[in-house]
Amino acid sequence: MLALLGPLGALLGLEAASLTERLKRQAALWGTLGVLGLIAISFILVAINNALTLALGPIVAPLVIAGAALLVGLVVYAVFHFRATVEAHNDAEKKHRAEMTALITTAAITAVPLILPMLKRVGVPAGGAAAAIYSLLQSKALRDRH
Repeated sequence: MLALLGPLGALLGLEAASLTERLKRQAALWGTLGVLGLIAISFILVAINNALTLALGPIVAPLVIAGAALLVGLVVYAVFHFRATVEAHNDAEKKHRAEMTALITTAAITAVPLILPMLKRVGVPAGGAAAAIYSLLQSKALRDRH
């Protein structure tokens, strides 16, 4: 893995030695933090187990911790599943909009040769009427604003 970083760094214009050293330092930092985090979580769970053992007994305490862990796991799964469902729905909607745009564009391009002869006959009067309607709508919008 680290052998690939040299050529990749050269392509990006970075010095390979400084890149690999920085990555090694980052790996050591995150590895140390991960191990210390696991130790902290282990001792927290032991303390919770001891407290629950005093309150509920030695058989029920581990079951309460296991149940709580399962509940947290189910909540995390539900949240991620919900997010994935929403993201899939949004992606499908974007795809549908893109397909509709492509379909409309294709239909418009296909219809241009059929409409051109008719536009030559009614193009100028229709353009004038459209400009007049647009002008009236714009002036009405300006009057409504003031």
